[in-house]
Amino acid sequence: MFKRLFKLIIWPVKKVVLFPIKFLLYSFIIFIVSVLYLQYKADYDVETTPLSKIEYENCIEVIENYEVTINVLANYVDGLDSYQKEFVINNLPDRFRILLEPKTISAEEFEKIKGSFKTYLQGGRLPGFNGQALFPQAASLCRKGLS
Repeated sequence: MFKRLFKLIIWPVKKVVLFPIKFLLYSFIIFIVSVLYLQYKADYDVETTPLSKIEYENCIEVIENYEVTINVLANYVDGLDSYQKEFVINNLPDRFRILLEPKTISAEEFEKIKGSFKTYLQGGRLPGFNGQALFPQAASLCRKGLS
C-alpha cells in the first residue's frame, strides 16, 4: 500500500523538485571543468610550475609586512608592460584587483585581504595539469612580484 502511495504521489514530486537541482549541479560542474581546461590551455609566457616550499614561505614572509608588500607590489605593477598588465587584470580574482594599485591600499584594507591572499598563493603550490600550478597566476605573482 505504501509503495503504491509513494509511486503515485511522492515519486513524481521528487522528480520535479530534484530535476532543477541536478541541472544546476551538472551545469556548475561543466562550468568548473571548462574554466580549468581553458586556464591550463593558456600560454602564460612565464613560469607557472608549482611553487616550492621555500618560494611560498618567502612570499608569505613578504606579505606579513605591510610596507614591504606595498613597495614590492608597486615595483611589480610599475614593471609590467601593457600586455602583461591586461593579462593580470583579466586573470586576477576580483577581490585582489585592488593590489594593482598598491599605493591606494590602506593598512586596514590590506589586513582584510591578507588572509585570503595567502590562501590564493597556496594554490600556487598545488600541482595542476600539464606541469602547471593549480593557480598559475598565483605562482607567477609570487615568483615575479613578491620575491
